[in-house]
Amino acid sequence: MKFVDTDSETLQWFPTFMQWNSEDEREEWAELCALAVLHAHEEKPKRRRTKALRKQLSAFVADFSKLTPADQAFLFIPDPDRMPVPAFILMAESEGDRETTLRQIVQADAESLVRPVEVDPFTTERLGEGLRSTRYWSTADDQLMVTVRYGWRAEDAGVDLCLYMVWNDPGHMASYADAVDDFARSLWINDAQ
Repeated sequence: MKFVDTDSETLQWFPTFMQWNSEDEREEWAELCALAVLHAHEEKPKRRRTKALRKQLSAFVADFSKLTPADQAFLFIPDPDRMPVPAFILMAESEGDRETTLRQIVQADAESLVRPVEVDPFTTERLGEGLRSTRYWSTADDQLMVTVRYGWRAEDAGVDLCLYMVWNDPGHMASYADAVDDFARSLWINDAQ
């Protein structure tokens, strides 16, 4: 079984499940994440603050499988006082022309009414040459959104890989662009036997 792993050492990225085996499992995960995030920002976080963040995180990840089709997810929590942002991963067997597939993965040619999709090469040491796109768009109620997508063809593993995040605050996304790029560079495919 292949899955995407990271060796990021920051206390900002937390692997999470798309579906939980039980509410207790989800609550335990949320408790550990809340403690890690708060201890990274405060010397002695109050129990009330830990409990509030645990509840928020637990509720946030409860129904990821209903939110989007994805194989894996990480939760980006750079600040305990802001809404976390999920990073979803899709993986499929490689097929078709590499360049065409990568452009599809990052939605390079998607309609973008706000401004054209920005597409740039994005290479990592372990996943190789890929693409990164930034696409700004509006919701039906005129909320400005931004989607950041990364795509690679991992030849050794025989898979096409996509990492994507959807932000409801383009300014927030811009302030963490380097952190997100660093996380993308930390990814690798673990082929667990």
